[in-house]
Amino acid sequence: MVGIILVTHGEMATGLLDAARMIVGPKEGIETIQLREEDDVEGLMARIEAAIQKVDDGEGVLIMVDLPGASPFNASARLAMTREHVGLITGVNLPMLAETLVQRDGKSLEALTEIAREAGSSGVKTLSEILKR
Repeated sequence: MVGIILVTHGEMATGLLDAARMIVGPKEGIETIQLREEDDVEGLMARIEAAIQKVDDGEGVLIMVDLPGASPFNASARLAMTREHVGLITGVNLPMLAETLVQRDGKSLEALTEIAREAGSSGVKTLSEILKR
């Protein structure tokens, strides 16, 4: 099963995982990493690397980060670009995480990354869009 790592500013990763567990129940093979104000990119990379080792069972790892271009993204991207079977997606939100956790059994890293992208973007709606249905 593809491992999942959430890397965000502050406690967002922990909060997202807590909320996702309320919806889909407990899941294995997922780690959270919080960027703290005192962290540097090298230290953050070391924590991400340790998480990759922990959740990778040979099927790959999908790293979900909050913002493109920020430190969680930069550290994760540096690792993803030097390793096979490590993917990266930005803009993590609750619909993305929940759908990915529900559908990851038997999915490849590439398929799961597309599921995450689609669920993340389709989960963003305005009230007027919802009422028009």
